[in-house]
Amino acid sequence: MLVGGARLGKVVVGGARLGTVVVGGARLGTVVVFEEVSPLITSCLDGYSVCILAYGQTGSGKTYSMEGTPSDPGINQRALRLLLSKVGERSNSWEHQLSVSMVEIYNESLRDLLDSSSNTPLDIKMAPGGAGELYVPGLMQRNVQCMQDINKILELGHKQRATEQTNVNSHSSRSHALLILTAKGRETSTGICTTGKLYLVDLAGSERVSRSGAAGERLREAQCINRSLSALGDVFSALRSDQAYVPYRNSKLTYLLQEPLSRDGKALLLLQVSPTEKNASESLCSLRFGDRVRAVELGAPARRIEPPPLREQTETESLTGRGARNTSLRKRPINSGRLRIGLQ
Repeated sequence: MLVGGARLGKVVVGGARLGTVVVGGARLGTVVVFEEVSPLITSCLDGYSVCILAYGQTGSGKTYSMEGTPSDPGINQRALRLLLSKVGERSNSWEHQLSVSMVEIYNESLRDLLDSSSNTPLDIKMAPGGAGELYVPGLMQRNVQCMQDINKILELGHKQRATEQTNVNSHSSRSHALLILTAKGRETSTGICTTGKLYLVDLAGSERVSRSGAAGERLREAQCINRSLSALGDVFSALRSDQAYVPYRNSKLTYLLQEPLSRDGKALLLLQVSPTEKNASESLCSLRFGDRVRAVELGAPARRIEPPPLREQTETESLTGRGARNTSLRKRPINSGRLRIGLQ
């Protein structure tokens, strides 16, 4: 487990000792967390599918880590800002197009947070062509070219998200919120194209229904949240034991995250725990969940690479005297990757 810049030590909650982790408090701010995850974020420009999930009980700081405040922006805004900067740095050799979608999963229904004119639930479908890729028909995508674009998108998505009061949190997120960035790139010298994706996920709070005081509609929300988080745990368990079948389709959340949580993707779980003694039992449950996830091996991540169009490829061959050696759609690095966990 990691979050850089904080002290290294043992975590003891409720008498249970759960190994060596890196521990940080709210005083560190989101900048320290972001410094640790930024290399993972920028790898989407190279064609990787990347996912960062904030997990923990209601009120433990997940939304603060992902959205932040005007004076201390969270991972979402910092990630988009960093990617825009990297695109500018690479402009001499690469052409990039960045587009952003924002969705929430509320009561197992998928809703577009950037389309204020429609509340029609969306569906997840298999893309035509037989490549096994998923897409969401009708999901709005907005191009990002400057900070003004970023601010407008994040502000609209924040306003649209479902929140309600519970006994645990006066402004509790009642849905999973996902910011999905698609990075399309083209290397100008070779014509080779890449497509990477970045999923930034603020999960709804894991909590016992008895503690949250949920009833009526709040009870239904809590049950849907807990079922989807349980489905996420089932996916991690299947990956950890290297099962041939991984139950991605058991919830909208895991189905939408199938690509980055597959053995070709990169993932990091940012584990949030409350420092107060009254939340010790919930913190212990979160730490046990993180301890199980830490053992997951996703394998060698794969880049999504497409060879240049035939005409462009022929021109390159005539100039260099040789053809491209690797025209596969997926390119794997040598080193395998472990699903990492950050604890805050």
